[in-house]
Amino acid sequence: MKRCMAMMMLLALCGTALSAADLPTWQLAKLEAGTLANWSAPADAAGRRFRSAEGGQTATLSVPAWWGAGFRPPEGTVYVLEVVYQDVVTNPVVFLSHGGVGKYWGLTELHRFGGTGDGQWKTAHIPCSWDLVCRKNNFKDLTDRTEFGLQSAMPLPVEAITVTVAGPAAAERYRRETREWVAHAQAAKRATASCGEKQTAVLEGEWAAKPTVPFVRTYMAALLQNAAPQRGETGRPLELRLARNEYETAGFGIYANGAALSNVEVSAADLKGPDGATLPVRLQAAEYSVVREDKQWLMWPQRFWPAYPVDIAAGQSHAFWLTVQSKAGQTKPGVYTGTVRVRAGKIEAELPVRAEVLPVLLPTMQEAGLDLGACGFPTLQDLKTMAEYNHTGMDIWFGGVQQQMRVRDGKLEMDSTYLDDWMRYAARHGMNHMMWFMGGDPFGFPDTMNLERDLYRAQEGENNTLRRAFLDKTNEKPDAVIPEVRDLYVQWVRQTAENAKRQGWPARLIIHPFDEPAKWVRSHKWNNAFHPVIGAGKWIRGHFEDGCALIRQGAKGFDNILTGGDMHHAEPSMVFLDDVDVFCSNAIHEDEKLGDKVRAAGVQFWQYSGCGDHTPAHGPRFAYGWYFAAYDSRGSLVWAYDSMDRFDTSEKGGWGYGWNTPFG
Repeated sequence: MKRCMAMMMLLALCGTALSAADLPTWQLAKLEAGTLANWSAPADAAGRRFRSAEGGQTATLSVPAWWGAGFRPPEGTVYVLEVVYQDVVTNPVVFLSHGGVGKYWGLTELHRFGGTGDGQWKTAHIPCSWDLVCRKNNFKDLTDRTEFGLQSAMPLPVEAITVTVAGPAAAERYRRETREWVAHAQAAKRATASCGEKQTAVLEGEWAAKPTVPFVRTYMAALLQNAAPQRGETGRPLELRLARNEYETAGFGIYANGAALSNVEVSAADLKGPDGATLPVRLQAAEYSVVREDKQWLMWPQRFWPAYPVDIAAGQSHAFWLTVQSKAGQTKPGVYTGTVRVRAGKIEAELPVRAEVLPVLLPTMQEAGLDLGACGFPTLQDLKTMAEYNHTGMDIWFGGVQQQMRVRDGKLEMDSTYLDDWMRYAARHGMNHMMWFMGGDPFGFPDTMNLERDLYRAQEGENNTLRRAFLDKTNEKPDAVIPEVRDLYVQWVRQTAENAKRQGWPARLIIHPFDEPAKWVRSHKWNNAFHPVIGAGKWIRGHFEDGCALIRQGAKGFDNILTGGDMHHAEPSMVFLDDVDVFCSNAIHEDEKLGDKVRAAGVQFWQYSGCGDHTPAHGPRFAYGWYFAAYDSRGSLVWAYDSMDRFDTSEKGGWGYGWNTPFG
């Protein structure tokens, strides 16, 4: 087994390219019943043989890993799964993959398709990137299979699924189809949604007669559809200033002056600078999507896709971003110029661009002694991008992101296959810390004590019976970790520290016993339909302190484990200064000397704040920049990266500022 695993890892590092002839087709009717769950028996209709995915459930199929011996396909590979199905449903079907980034290593959504209900047989194209598919790992056994799933509200006939390699048009098709299903899902809300306060255009000279008007407006303010160019925003270039190692973005709008514009396209070549040097340009167009604002629907520029053709209603505008990147050792200082070209049928317009690269280098986060992390468990492509944009770590939650565990005769056994892959990739791209929350909100205590609960139910026995026993015992004696879990807690910390060193995880793990321990001064609980819980109360203080003590006991002799706490009120949190190495707070407004008091105790002072599904860019730039710097925060924690619904947040909203796609 060890020899086999070594060979698999070698092949994974080498990577292999497969020809089209090597890629599989799975005829659903021919798959063995043992590899399927929630599918009908084979059936025939209209000359086709198929199975139907059962409605209202996740229909899964287990298939061989077709890419060779590696844990994942070679980095950078994107496949397209061609699904032949009968479109008998009236809402899009969700297609999922086993990618090693789902909650408790479950499935992750790739794409949605269908939903017209016209009964026609069609082929859906589902892109699946190398970081959204992997081998399935059973405890201590890396299998030769992966898994896919479909979620349909109604039975869905599926004839076959064929794996192909993504072609040049795959990315734009995926992006277009995503925008289309979001628009379909939001159609009724969009009919009554506000497009923002109506602005009257201020156009002077030749611009008053032009049908297409590009205008400059800072990307810091969200440009809503009812925006119009104001004085000083037309007839001037789009200007940027940046250091020799920086990303910089500028925003602009296109205004439909007097008549609607259809199929508006923007393009730009690389900017030209000194001695023939160039500066690459990236153009993005906003997707306006429904969000909830002040008890009404609002169309918001929520996602910026690579520039695509847009329609603009008469008297309205559309937002675009232009981003340039300079690279240390490559980009020459000086002035770079170019042009954004706008075309709408036969109508054309231009917007000059001027970027000044200053002869200075910005310090890296590590050189500045700073950290930035975001809450979420993103794909590997996202990890790489976030590291490029100054994230030095992530904030992950044991309630969903943990080792595979079991307890036998009082000894904890763990398998970190999934986490090792993710953590090594994060470290390879410069991330140097991970915050890890062992539990959630104390209002749900003790069911939100995820590490303790999951250690208890990792013992032999029925899962729900063990969970109830844990809750009863902790409800009865809530001031400390119960005796049955204490040694397992210490074992978990020690084994995690050892494995992190051995497998090349980021250098620091900042472990929180659970979230927001300042709620020890509150008396409140959530309703738990599964089993009674006692929620928050004075016992939360002792329980948090006990958790910190157990973490330090397990970490003895290791330099890669720190204790941390998220402190959402100033005064009630000061009792924990002796327990944590990292004090992360959103309560500086309650006590502007809070950071000084924390540092005086020899504890690192970090801050956290939020970022919602329609936060204007100026908000996080201020909060995570000047505001945090004003109080000498050494680290920042963002609530949150991807804690929101998949592309349509109009139902629940959420914290977040990015979504993964197979194309970055």
